[in-house]
This record gives sequence, C-alpha cells and structure tokens, in this order.
Amino acid sequence: MKNIRLKKTLLLVIFSTVCTLAIQAQGDGPRAWLLAPKGVTGLDAKYLNLNQNIVPAGNLFIPSADVKVNVVPLTLFHTFSLGGRFAMAQASIMPGSASGSIYPPTPGLPDPTFNASGISDGFVSLKVGLVGAPALDAFAFSKKQPGFSMLGMFRVWYSGTYDASKPLNLGTNRMTYEFGLPMSIPFGNNPKMPFWVETVPSLQFYGANNNPTAISRADKTKQKPLFIWENHITKNLTPKFWAGLGIRAQAGGELIVDEVDQGNSLNIVGWSVHAGYQLLAPLSIKASYGDVIWGYNGADSRMIRVGATFSYINLNKLKAQSVK
Repeated sequence: MKNIRLKKTLLLVIFSTVCTLAIQAQGDGPRAWLLAPKGVTGLDAKYLNLNQNIVPAGNLFIPSADVKVNVVPLTLFHTFSLGGRFAMAQASIMPGSASGSIYPPTPGLPDPTFNASGISDGFVSLKVGLVGAPALDAFAFSKKQPGFSMLGMFRVWYSGTYDASKPLNLGTNRMTYEFGLPMSIPFGNNPKMPFWVETVPSLQFYGANNNPTAISRADKTKQKPLFIWENHITKNLTPKFWAGLGIRAQAGGELIVDEVDQGNSLNIVGWSVHAGYQLLAPLSIKASYGDVIWGYNGADSRMIRVGATFSYINLNKLKAQSVK
C-alpha cells in the first residue's frame, strides 16, 4: 500500500524543491579552472535560463513536464597562497525564479502550474593546487609558461528559500557536499595562445530533506550520490577573443522517498558551445548554449548562459614590494 501511495505522489515529491541541482548540472563552464595570480579579488555574475523536462529539485525528469528556471548566480572570489600553493575561495548567492507545469494534471493538484521566486541554493567553496599550481604574484605569473595543473575542490551548497507549505521552492532544504579534481592541460604550437583542455570529475553527496512539502505526503526524501564529469576545450582566436566546445556527463542521483528507491537515476550526456571576450583588463564577458545529446528515458534540457567577470589586483602594491 505504501509503494502504491509513493507512486501516486512521486510527481508531487519531485516538484517540492527546484533550481539548485539544475544550476549544478550546468557546471562551472569553460575557463573556470585555469590558474590565476594570487591576490586577485573579483565578482562573477551570470544569467542562466533553463528550459527542460528535468525537475531540478531531485535531478529527476517527467516527459510531460515543462520547467523553466531563471537565476542570476553572483559569486565573489579571491585567490591567495596556501602553503605556497594556488588557492581560491568563493561564495555565491543565487536570486531567481522558476515555473513549472505538468500535463495531464496530477491527482491532488487541481492547478497543474507552479511558480516560485526568491533565493536558490548557494555555495561556498575552496580550490587548492595539488600539482603544477604554485601561488605566484602577477609579475611571476605572466612569465610562467602554461603547463598541466590539478586542483582539489571542495564545495558546500546551502539551502535557499524554502517553505514546506508551497508546492514549488527555490531552496532544497538540505545540504550538498561536492568533491572534485579539476585539471587543466595546454597544448598546441603557440605557447602564448594554446588550446586548453579542462576536465573536472566530481562527486556530489546529499543530505536528507526531513520536511518535504506538504503535498508530497512524504516524511523524508534523500538522494543517492551523483557522479559528474565536465570537459571543455577552448582556444584564443585573438588575444582577446576565445571560443570552445564542452561535453558533460552525469550518472546516479536516484531519489529515495521514505526509504523506497524510485529507480529514476539521472543519466545524461550534454554538449555546449562557448565564447568569451576581454573587454578591458579587469572585465571579461562570456556566453554559452547547451543541450542534451542523450538523456535516460528521454530527459532533455536546453541552457542559455551569459556572464561577466570583474577582477581586481593591486599592481601598485606589487611594484612597491618588488622595489624593496
């Protein structure tokens, strides 16, 4: 009887929280894992639009669902030296909105459309150089030849806006822990403007939501770990303009409702195309389009992402230090 009830309310459960995993599923994008000088402080601002039959809350999908997500991830970052190794700290907040619909309507939901706005789950993270990633000032960094680097990454996602009385939420009401090994590899005949390959295998682990939305009629929802493999190849076509392609795979992430596995792992392979331009020394812009090549049982998603990054480093202070 319990299994029958869970099947009838599965659609309600997966609409209980929205947005964060959809954002996570798009990855960080190209040139996010290249090294930088120490002492750089900046802001990375993006606009992310998603249109999909994947319900972001649990990395699940419904062929008859239509989910739209619009968020503005804002991420502060700072690079520094940690034991002589390159390190970067980040903190992100993600205001936005989401809407969804299910057709035909689901029993218990007289209105098949949903809307939410507020703050999606954000994160704090730390990247530390493991191989080929020394902490260098701007002058030493500009003289260094590009080479292979590997970082260790740890990221914690915290819950955003959540109200258990609402059918749709931007927050997930749980914690997410992510571990990864980002690697960057240059190659080509031009050492000043090489091709860059970035490959990032990572694992996400999820805490439990002990207060699912009321319409779910569930006591607890959990999710199995998700493996993600993000890859990009990019090249500067001019000193200021670069372009590239990406491919991203993920596997796992099955939902567990009241200790019952739902058999709905999200196995997806997607592709993306990217371009960026350095408007000013401290300001760059970028844009991406992504789509699903193959999705388990017909999972589909389309992404448009535009962004700008502002960076600051105190060169006068560095010059003064080099004179001493």
